[in-house]
Amino acid sequence: MKKLILAVFLLCGIAYLSPSEALAQEVINTEVDIKTQEKVEKSKEKLEKYKSKRQKEIEKHDKMRAKFDSDNASGKLSPNDVEKMTKKLNKQTKSIEKLDKKIAKLEEYIAENS
Repeated sequence: MKKLILAVFLLCGIAYLSPSEALAQEVINTEVDIKTQEKVEKSKEKLEKYKSKRQKEIEKHDKMRAKFDSDNASGKLSPNDVEKMTKKLNKQTKSIEKLDKKIAKLEEYIAENS
């Protein structure tokens, strides 16, 4: 009877300490790494998209600013027009700042996970 109990404990101990659990853990880690790499790739794509969008916004802002300055200097704008254009320019500036924050956040994420 003692030998049977000892054999059962021995088999349970071997099954408990088997390397299959370690292998399963390793597989999970590689899956997480694959997912992280996929997220990094998507982040790189978003980063490029945000950079091009930021460049377009800056060009648009500069063009509007130049037109506003020339029209305002020649006296073609009423006070209401000046106020409207100023609001538009401020709104575009805020949009550019938001894009800068998004770009910085994505660059930080990519640097951490690369």
